[in-house]
Amino acid sequence: MRLPAVLLLGACATEPSPGDSASEGGAGPIDRTVSLTPPGQGLQASTLPFTVPPFTEVKVCTVVKLQPVVGERLVWFDTLESLSSPGSHHMNVFIGQFSFLDAFVSDGASQAALGTDAVQLPCDDIELMSQAFPVFPSQRENQRITLPEGVAAPVPLPLVAVFSHHYVNTGDRPVTINAALNMETVPAEAVETTASLLFNAIGDLEVQPGTRQSHARTCIAERDVSVALVSTHTHEWAACTTLNRYDGATAVVEADPFYVNQSWDQPPILHFEPGTMDLRAGDGIHWACHYENPGDRVLVADGTAQGEMCVFAAVTWPAPRTVEEITAVVEERDLSEMMALLGEVLGPCDTVSDAPLGPWDLEPGVLDASAVCGGLEDTESNTLD
Repeated sequence: MRLPAVLLLGACATEPSPGDSASEGGAGPIDRTVSLTPPGQGLQASTLPFTVPPFTEVKVCTVVKLQPVVGERLVWFDTLESLSSPGSHHMNVFIGQFSFLDAFVSDGASQAALGTDAVQLPCDDIELMSQAFPVFPSQRENQRITLPEGVAAPVPLPLVAVFSHHYVNTGDRPVTINAALNMETVPAEAVETTASLLFNAIGDLEVQPGTRQSHARTCIAERDVSVALVSTHTHEWAACTTLNRYDGATAVVEADPFYVNQSWDQPPILHFEPGTMDLRAGDGIHWACHYENPGDRVLVADGTAQGEMCVFAAVTWPAPRTVEEITAVVEERDLSEMMALLGEVLGPCDTVSDAPLGPWDLEPGVLDASAVCGGLEDTESNTLD
């Protein structure tokens, strides 16, 4: 069964027209809106077009509501594909406690919790965004993630989510942007185990002016898990980012990275076949961002394109809760258990360590980023089809 397009709060969703390259030469706004073909089975969300003024950086948020068709309380997805307007800095999908209120309390409760009747507004105007969690961080213009057979993620319905679109218009003409997301679903009987999302950033990041520095952390698992995929996020001053395996038994970071990103604006997404990236309790993944800051100001993680970031993201399985346990929470409409479940399957690494720095350590935090990145080969994105 195919589910229809998502409804925007307060307005029906319409599929945007593809951007017309001919409009680039006109006098009005440049049309860079996009559209995706809806999935054969699943859900689609498309944000309303938004026009970014010249020489402007915006974070515009669109509130969407995923609706059931014939009373479904829970669906499972194993594939996500997004498409954002060319030139986007990133487009992230957030959920939080507000996301479940319509389903678990009453219709309209989610919108009331958000404190706004607007469908689309500046992200800073939504107070709960500080409490929301990115469930689909996307920096690539076209991004597709897939999960191994039998692994899926749950979506209780109805569900309210916030699409945060970060765009920097460096030109002298307005640009009209939007984004679309497909969620391909699978029958509940085909789901054997549930996926979890890890998302960690170095919040106290500082890259001193006129330096080449490395900033790193290690994400350590407290239970045995398999890794479905990994990716990273940085800004333009990152010469590269690297991921290395950490052996908890010997407290050693392997010398050769299994993931390298030297294209900060199009980070690779590396998927793993089952059994090829398994972590025992105590093992982990070491992520490092290698920067070159030729300017005269300190780069910090301030959330803008003028700052820097060092983010590690991964999907692992199995989640702490079984498929049966998750289904029971949704069917019983237990909001407190739903919040506990959310914290278990969406969140930071079990443990994050800032030592050891890694195989490139010359002195804490400082090294020749060019020497590290110059000899490495970029990772290519892949999918599990």
